[in-house]
Amino acid sequence: MLHQALRVSPLAKAVLAGVLLAGSATQPAAVDPIRGCDRPPALRPAARAASATQASSTLYLRRAVADLSVTAPASTDIYQAYFLIPVPFSDQAPILLTVASPDLIDYRFVRLTPPNVLVAARMKKARTTTIHWEAWVVVKENTYEGLPASAPIPTLRDIPDEVKPWLQATDCVQVDDPLVRDRAWEVRGATSDLMALADAIAAACYDIPWELPHSPFALDAYYALRWGGTCTGVAHAGAALFRANGVPARSLMVMPTWFNGFFDMHWIIDYYVPGYGWVKMETSGALNPYPPQDEVVTMACNPEDEFPVFYPMGIEGPWHTSDPVLGVLNPYWGQAHTAYDEGSVAAAPEDVSRAVALTAAVFSAYTRTWGLGLTGEQGAKLGEALSHQSAALDRIRTADVAGYLSAMHDALACYRQLKLKPARPIFADDFEGAEKGWTHGGTHDTWTRDRPSGRPRAAHSGASCWGTGFSGSYENDADSWLLSPPFDLSSKAGAYLDFWLYNWVEDAGQGQILDPLWMDVTTDGHTFVPLCSKMGGVNDDPEIPAVGGWSHLALDLTPYAGNAAVQVRFRFSSDAQTTAPGSYVDDVLVYGRDEGTAAGLSCTAGAQPASGRLPLAVQLTASVSGGTPPYTVRWEFGDGATSTELNPSHLYSAAGTYIATLTAEDAEGLTGTSSASVSVSSAGVRAPRLRL
Repeated sequence: MLHQALRVSPLAKAVLAGVLLAGSATQPAAVDPIRGCDRPPALRPAARAASATQASSTLYLRRAVADLSVTAPASTDIYQAYFLIPVPFSDQAPILLTVASPDLIDYRFVRLTPPNVLVAARMKKARTTTIHWEAWVVVKENTYEGLPASAPIPTLRDIPDEVKPWLQATDCVQVDDPLVRDRAWEVRGATSDLMALADAIAAACYDIPWELPHSPFALDAYYALRWGGTCTGVAHAGAALFRANGVPARSLMVMPTWFNGFFDMHWIIDYYVPGYGWVKMETSGALNPYPPQDEVVTMACNPEDEFPVFYPMGIEGPWHTSDPVLGVLNPYWGQAHTAYDEGSVAAAPEDVSRAVALTAAVFSAYTRTWGLGLTGEQGAKLGEALSHQSAALDRIRTADVAGYLSAMHDALACYRQLKLKPARPIFADDFEGAEKGWTHGGTHDTWTRDRPSGRPRAAHSGASCWGTGFSGSYENDADSWLLSPPFDLSSKAGAYLDFWLYNWVEDAGQGQILDPLWMDVTTDGHTFVPLCSKMGGVNDDPEIPAVGGWSHLALDLTPYAGNAAVQVRFRFSSDAQTTAPGSYVDDVLVYGRDEGTAAGLSCTAGAQPASGRLPLAVQLTASVSGGTPPYTVRWEFGDGATSTELNPSHLYSAAGTYIATLTAEDAEGLTGTSSASVSVSSAGVRAPRLRL
């Protein structure tokens, strides 16, 4: 069902006028207020009618741009700035990304829970500076073909296990609160139809007042449903209304092409229809379903993203720096983003789908490669791949889809020829077995390894984790630390830290974190340098329901590659009043790639029997080794038939000699081939026996 907007949305700013980010010592005394996007205009009825019947035969080109700023000098000569970019997701894939700054040293990519990726830009200290990035993105037209006009509201057994996490309560989407549940049932009314419910939720979201009367303001679902909000809170409210009715929904951070000017970031949602899949909704404009080509996705929020720690007032998105001195909202992203419609091209539906899938594979390979320590040959091959990506962009800008596909195929081939060594764990600790050498200390040190039973109710995995509040809370005036054992990065081309954090500490609103957790790193056991911004978590406003949960974080350790004894340290401090459940850490993983070139993927094809008469049934066997599991395989039997099974059987029905070709690919894109010959002879006609 294509929802006709109840009314044409006026372009009204979501004004947070006069609301400043208090509490950051380095934040300017007066900064531009954080603003939301305008409400999107309603789709023209003619366009909606056409979209219901046309096939997905259009490929759109979008250009996303950001001008971020760092508003104060860092405490160290070199630091890192982390920020979001467009990611391969659903109907879109980035072609090319450029990052520039007068103080940029280099940058690389850090992976969060898929599909989300961060840029970690290494910067030189400056009084103030800017970071400019630009991304070209292809987006496939989605006409929502096959979306049912009517469908029952699902029960839990109707929902696949991999989608059920988007039913849970989070700090951004407080689905278990009575106010949220009452509003959800009010919106649902007497309907048992999911599509009618979706239209009702879109209308309810549109009716949320665009104002923030309660102080301190927040951008979560409860705040929006009780007092009002901007696009962020409205999207969270939409997700909450779906989840409270048993329908998975998630928030999407996007850059709209319909907005004329710069904005912070924009939030919409998508919801899950069993038997169909995810459907986008523009919650601020009551547009359901919403065409993906109008907005570029920069983050598809997983439940763990909805427990924000860098801005714990209902804003997902880990913009931060490696330096706590720079405070909240550095790099500053207020009114820093915009996106442009760069045109579209008509093509066969299969070519449109191939273009997006191929572009996603190329961009994924690019993010795994850029910024690593490469050999000269690998660096040259990377440059060749990027030249093909640039050529592809030129082709699509001239509506040459065939040329685009060819150039992107060439780019992907170059990335595969790089033969990076696989990413492997360097150090991992889930805190379930024997102690691995963690130490702790400091003033009012309450760091303990134990089994949680209050807040949090459980460790992220297993039974145990490290934390500061197993007795119920931490102490006031604390300045304590938890130090990892050393790990060896001496031969690494790149290295990364991945961990899970449950953080429930004292915050004062608008990003002011009074009892923060942060991190630093040492390569000699004595001198520490900062590794990330101060982290808070859980809104302390007593009028807003608190949930609490595990957040997933990732940091870049590549600047410390080449050192044999790297250690990371979790730092915790508290002021003289008010305590909270504390900071907890689980599932720490350091992983990276060795320098140099990986050995090629090895595979062997076998066929049994290798010859025989018609009709001949042959059992094919594949053996794959090397590279990075898991592997995918494809068989071409030589007679036009194919299979993706590891050991398929095949029936040859015509005489001849066939080459059965096996192509294997590992998780890093390395490929190997092998073949087996099969000879099939005619059945022939036997002479009849004469009986005497």
